[in-house]
Amino acid sequence: MLPFTVTACGNYSIADENDCLQKEEAPFIRSEEDRDLRFPSHEEANPARADDQSAFCPMSITAENFILQGGLKMKTKWMCMIFMLALAFHLPENTGNESSDINVISLQDSNTDKKIMEAGTVKDSAFSGKVGGCFYADGNRIIVESDKLYLYDMEKGETIAGADISMEDLCVQTYADGYFVVGRGNGSGGGSNSSFATSESGDGINGYILDKDFAIQDTISFSGLLSDDFVLQTTGIAISQDGKRIAFGGFQGLYFYDTSSRKVRTILNYSEEGTTDPIQIATMDSLTFTENNTLVYVGMATDISNGGDGISVYGTVSTDSADLAITKKADYRVDTEEVQKGGNLLIMPQSFDKNNGTLLMLDTASNTEKTISFSSRSEGKDGVYCSGQGKYVATSILGENCVTIHIYDTASGKSIHTETVQDSNNTYFLRIPQILILDETGTCIVVLGRGIDEVSTLITTFGFEG
Repeated sequence: MLPFTVTACGNYSIADENDCLQKEEAPFIRSEEDRDLRFPSHEEANPARADDQSAFCPMSITAENFILQGGLKMKTKWMCMIFMLALAFHLPENTGNESSDINVISLQDSNTDKKIMEAGTVKDSAFSGKVGGCFYADGNRIIVESDKLYLYDMEKGETIAGADISMEDLCVQTYADGYFVVGRGNGSGGGSNSSFATSESGDGINGYILDKDFAIQDTISFSGLLSDDFVLQTTGIAISQDGKRIAFGGFQGLYFYDTSSRKVRTILNYSEEGTTDPIQIATMDSLTFTENNTLVYVGMATDISNGGDGISVYGTVSTDSADLAITKKADYRVDTEEVQKGGNLLIMPQSFDKNNGTLLMLDTASNTEKTISFSSRSEGKDGVYCSGQGKYVATSILGENCVTIHIYDTASGKSIHTETVQDSNNTYFLRIPQILILDETGTCIVVLGRGIDEVSTLITTFGFEG
């Protein structure tokens, strides 16, 4: 039996249990500006119901054992049907193969005792305030965003350290000596842990360099680094593995920040050096360093030969000579804010309105392209996620009161595990979840409700076999 656990960060109410209804076209309205799903009006969808029932209780189902952990309330007919099917067909335990059965996690009574084979636990008691997100750190550790940032050990189920940082639109990167956190907002200052600040922190984009012990070493206000340009978004900033250089893209060009001298130099001016006929770079929205310190970018460009239409591009920039390589993807529109890196693998999810069930990936070590085809053409529009080391990618498919997660092996492109998380409070499924995958332990972390004020954040973990 594959393990899972679930945590609710705070108190909230749950309505009577509903069946999990998945839809090919979910009736949610997604804002391209927010990169998220907004709440539908009363006419667009039925409002979520709530009563005094407490939050959740996990459930595991395998062929050999039918375990109800805690006071799980199920319709008698449904429970009997599953039990009889298990006996009749002797369903095998999920082994993580392509033809594996779908596991279902029902989230019910949070106050009921649970006996769980833990894949790794995220305990709400470790944090203060609503959890705003989880981010991969290293190994079995994650960074949790709440009232501040916490370095959390999944195996021990406890926080290791905290940093007084609070921002929006967080991006977290690892480098050889620690962590690099970028976000939008004034941060909270860093306090006595901060060794120096490059400029006064403002409401623009700010960065924090932390060591392995999670102590703040440097605070950077990117809005104060440029006098005639500005940084577009948090995904367009990257730190080198040695921590000596930070690359960031502006509206007019690409820049380097030296962490020792605290000086900025221009690497590429888009209007003067950002052209490889007939393609003109417009923005570099996502950046990452390769092992040899070449920069890989994903962005937008205009095709002069095609009337100046906007197209998705990716390529490389030499950090020494500013040599530019551009690869045009006219038939594939990349969602530049959702580009992710795991190990040497860069994944480039499609824009949700252009999604066709495929995922473009780039091996940054060999600079080779690869494509994965998902199980259906609609899969991928509700979120695509890369594991910390790039061994796996996951997709989420939103339903009326559930989300189904498919995990794929990036080397073979095959689906290796499917898990459905469901809850009777469909408010949790009005927005796309956040999903983390820990390669070393085969653990998947599903974060629900993090951007919805009406509910507390729900964190579910389950294990899978690669």
